[in-house]
Amino acid sequence: MNGQFLLFIAASLIFQIWMFIDCLKRKENFLWIVIIILFGPAGAALYLFFVKLSGNSVKIKTTIKDTEEVENLKTLIKLHSKAYHYNELGDIYLKRGDLQEAKECYEKAVKKDPSMLNAQYGLAKCLHGIGKYLEAAYLLEDLVANDRKHDYGNALFGLAESYRLSGEDDKAIKAYEDLFKAYSFFRGYYEYAMLLVKKGRLDDAIKSMRTLINNAGTLPDYKYQQEKVWIDKAHKFLRRYQKNPGSL
Repeated sequence: MNGQFLLFIAASLIFQIWMFIDCLKRKENFLWIVIIILFGPAGAALYLFFVKLSGNSVKIKTTIKDTEEVENLKTLIKLHSKAYHYNELGDIYLKRGDLQEAKECYEKAVKKDPSMLNAQYGLAKCLHGIGKYLEAAYLLEDLVANDRKHDYGNALFGLAESYRLSGEDDKAIKAYEDLFKAYSFFRGYYEYAMLLVKKGRLDDAIKSMRTLINNAGTLPDYKYQQEKVWIDKAHKFLRRYQKNPGSL
C-alpha cells in the first residue's frame, strides 16, 4: 500500500513538472505558472485541459474572431477612414505575421495622424521584420524622442537593435547605453558587449557580460528560463576570455 502511494506521489510530481516546463516553453500567461505551483497536480491538470489540449480550438476561435474584427474595421474605414481604425487593423495583421498588410495599414495611419506613436511603432516593427533596419531606426528615433518609455523600453531596445543590424555600431552603442539607464534587457547587454569587442573595448564588454549575469541572479525561475540563452552566452564568453584573453 505504501509503495503504491509513493508511486502515485512520484507520478503526480512528474506530471506537475511536465506541465510547468510546457507552460514555460509556450510562454503562457504567468497566472498559469502560479496555478501549477500553488495547486500542484490539480493545477497542472487544469492547465492540461484548458490550455495544452484545447490549443487547436483556441486558435480556431482566435482566427474567427480576428477575421470578424478585420471585416468590421474595413467597414469602419470605408465609412470614416480614421487613423485609429487603420492602426487597429495593422495590429491584427502584425499579430498574424502579415507584415506587408500591416505595414500598409500603419503607413496610412501615420499619414492621417503623424502624432500617433502606436502606429509609428507598428510601422517600425514591420520595417524591422522585413529587413529595412535603417528605416525602422529613423522611425524609432523620432518615437523615443517623444516617449522614451514607449512599450516599457522595447521601443528604445528596438532602436538599438535596428542600428546594430544596419551596421551603425556607434549609434547602436549609444542607444543601448540610453536603454540601460532605465531598463535591464539581457539580450541588449549581450549584443552591446559584442559591439564593444568589435570596437576594442574589451574591459567594457566584460563589464556588460558580468552585469547580465549578476542581474540574472535576481530573476524568478520562469523569467530566468526565458533569458537563459543570453545568460549562457555571457558565461561562455567569460569562460573563453579567462582561458584565452587574446581569442576575443
